[in-house]
Amino acid sequence: MGLIEKISNEKAGFHPVVVKDCWQVIKVNYSQQNELDKIDSLIRNGNNALALCLLTGRAVLLIQNSEKNAVSLKAITMVRGSSYVIPENVGYNIAMEKGCQLFAVESPYNRTENVRKIPLTNAELEVIKKM
Repeated sequence: MGLIEKISNEKAGFHPVVVKDCWQVIKVNYSQQNELDKIDSLIRNGNNALALCLLTGRAVLLIQNSEKNAVSLKAITMVRGSSYVIPENVGYNIAMEKGCQLFAVESPYNRTENVRKIPLTNAELEVIKKM
C-alpha cells in the first residue's frame, strides 16, 4: 500500500471507511430496507450528531418534525454538494433509490450505543406513501 489507500465497497448497507477515537467516516450504499415503501421507523442517535452527503443517486431524508400539531415527519430531498447535519436526539431515516450512495460522519459508537428505533405512526406511514 502506498501513501493513498483506495477503498471501494459496493455492498448494500453501512460500511466504515475510516474509524478514529471520536469519529468515523461511513459509506452508505442503497439497500432494500432503505426503499421508501419499506421504511417503518425512524432512528434516533441519543448522544451524537450525524453528518451526511449525497454522492450519487437520489435520496430523501426523513426527519422527525418538532411541531406539536403536525404530522411529525418532514421530508428533505438530498442534493449533491450539500451537507446535512442531523442533531443528536432527532429521529431520522434515509429513503434511497437503487444505486444511491452517501458518505456519513458520526461517532464510532453511533451504530451500537444509545440508538433507538421509533416506529412510525399510521399517519406518518400515509405521508410516506404519498411521496
